[in-house]
Amino acid sequence: MLLAAMIGALISYPAYELTSSFASWAFHRVAGRIAMLLLLLELVWVCRHLDLTNKLDFGYGLPWRRFLKVSLLWGGIGAATAGVGAAFLLVTHLRVMESGFTPSALNLLRIIAIAVASGIAVGLIEETVMRGALHTAIERESGPWTAALLTAPLFAVLHFFAKARIPSAELGWGSGFDLLLRSFAPLSHPALVFDSLVAWLLVGLILSLTRVMTGNIAVAIGLHAGWVTVLRMLQEATGSGTAPRYSMWVGRFDGLLCVDALENVAPEDWPGVVAGLASALKPRTPAYVTVEVHDGPLPAPVDPRQVPGEDFEGGEQGGYHYYPARDPDLRQRLCACS
Repeated sequence: MLLAAMIGALISYPAYELTSSFASWAFHRVAGRIAMLLLLLELVWVCRHLDLTNKLDFGYGLPWRRFLKVSLLWGGIGAATAGVGAAFLLVTHLRVMESGFTPSALNLLRIIAIAVASGIAVGLIEETVMRGALHTAIERESGPWTAALLTAPLFAVLHFFAKARIPSAELGWGSGFDLLLRSFAPLSHPALVFDSLVAWLLVGLILSLTRVMTGNIAVAIGLHAGWVTVLRMLQEATGSGTAPRYSMWVGRFDGLLCVDALENVAPEDWPGVVAGLASALKPRTPAYVTVEVHDGPLPAPVDPRQVPGEDFEGGEQGGYHYYPARDPDLRQRLCACS
């Protein structure tokens, strides 16, 4: 996996330059597709190298009818247990209904369809890889319990992958590695992610335990799919609420928010940016924010309405720029967000 990530980081920028001649794809999308392709090729190679060739090796040892029945049963159990947690979040107002959500029959059907499809896809893919192929490969060398104890932490860490972006003006040959580092930036805040990391570790251990006890991944797929289904429904219909009394029951990490190139935001729009950040972030949740700093004096004003820090020409990049580093109140405003 690390090898695929490094190769992907190395070739992402050349691939981006190549595709830019016929398509306007963002760099992070090109890098993401390359990473997925390389991971797939690496998985195929690893499976062949370790002689993982039959369905038993991937955790599909039960007859398919029995496998389906077990998965459906435990999918219901997973949805029921997650439903208890979802009810708690709603009752305590840790999650609140989105203002734009209308609980009509059509909307409910849409959300259920999205949630079930996501649950099945995530459960099948992640369990086939983690509790299937990877567990079998480790089990052959070190036993089932070692396999469980090694796959669970990996499963937990991968859930802290953040969706990072790099502005086109900052792209270069090292951008693939920069994107890779930004993608795992949440782990650079251990105090903020510790509780969530422990929660994901327990989830991974539970799923690994089902593989050890049953010898297949039917239960793991069902549980995983049920949990994801309820989680996806919450994501579609609700947003974060404010309930300080119960905040200890939810993790402070909810994805690292990344906002780049804020030098393109006009000073009169900064209150809206600050309000948006404040509404999107949980208290004490980290945000990765970049604002360009202009070295040297700015060009002479070309409009009497210009404020300190504004540059209507935008320097070498062209276009409007506002360098809020010249504004002494900026840091205070940003800190007030979270």
